[in-house]
Amino acid sequence: MLRVGVLLALLLGAVMLTTPAGAAPPVCGDRSTVLKSLSTKYSEQPVAAGVASNGGVIEILKGPDGKTWSILFTYPDGPSCLIATGEAWQEIAYTLNGPKA
Repeated sequence: MLRVGVLLALLLGAVMLTTPAGAAPPVCGDRSTVLKSLSTKYSEQPVAAGVASNGGVIEILKGPDGKTWSILFTYPDGPSCLIATGEAWQEIAYTLNGPKA
């Protein structure tokens, strides 16, 4: 679980660092509404989650066969915001020495 939390923190940092200055703000709303929308439109379901240092929760959702994916951040006292979306999600099995062959 610790590895998932570290991975999620790195993903969140990478997404925030690579967001263009003129990019549209993230879509935010009630968590259950956002999850229902992603499930209805893309059949996405949560596959990983972690707690950020500020107490927020970050979740990765993916559709069947990884065709689509989304990263959702829920603030401790606020909304859930869709901070990244994409296609072709691939899971990589890691060991202490790096990716499995």
